[in-house]
Amino acid sequence: MPSLNDLVDYLTRKNIHFRRINETEITFSLKFYSYAGSPHIVELEVHQINDVLQVRATHNRYPKLCPNRHINFDGWFCLGLREDLETLSIDQWIQNVKEFLDAQHQCEINGIWPHNVGEWAHGDGSIYQKIVEQYYGQFKNNILGLTLEQLKVEELESSDHNKEKIYHVYADGKLILVGSENLVLNKHFPCACDEQGLEKYKSLGKCPENCAEVIFKVAVNDYLLHKAEKEFWDSFIKCGWKTCCNTMKKCEFKKEW
Repeated sequence: MPSLNDLVDYLTRKNIHFRRINETEITFSLKFYSYAGSPHIVELEVHQINDVLQVRATHNRYPKLCPNRHINFDGWFCLGLREDLETLSIDQWIQNVKEFLDAQHQCEINGIWPHNVGEWAHGDGSIYQKIVEQYYGQFKNNILGLTLEQLKVEELESSDHNKEKIYHVYADGKLILVGSENLVLNKHFPCACDEQGLEKYKSLGKCPENCAEVIFKVAVNDYLLHKAEKEFWDSFIKCGWKTCCNTMKKCEFKKEW
């Protein structure tokens, strides 16, 4: 992951003026071009906190908090998953910040997150989203022709808190898969793509199409994604935060709780 020294070296190399506040903080103005091609400049404040570069705009340029604009408490930008940010060079990190600033510009104009800029789910939802995206290409081509809308997941609580939760996956109301979060358990059953059991040895564990894992991973992690999103928004309500910045057309904070 880029360090503050990497950022200082970059700014020096690009002849971009910066002000060093202390050993872990600098400010500088970054020029970016909007999706429409117009130039803009935003002054940024960058801190190195626990080996991570954290950035926000100065002078309350953006809301102090707006999950729909991926701005965390105190105005810190949510630039993506840490595991992805760790692999970036400083040039890539700067480009990531520029794309984020363009997204903010479009949010100010349209009141929605721009379609041309990718985004992660909130909180732990991003973890599950990454798994869904990892398997979704295979899922769309599954031999059953199933869609995500046809699948329903039931989460079973265990009386033993040390045991993993069990998930049942239904397709059009019919139970087709059983497993824990990371493992399909009913591998000895006929594969979902052999509904009639005509292929004697085509079990879940031996299916060459890997239907079980693909369908299970997408269904369960999509379910957990939406569950995590709800828990994310509920956490604000529990701590008494209901203030909307009123910069986006849709916001959970605008709901009546």
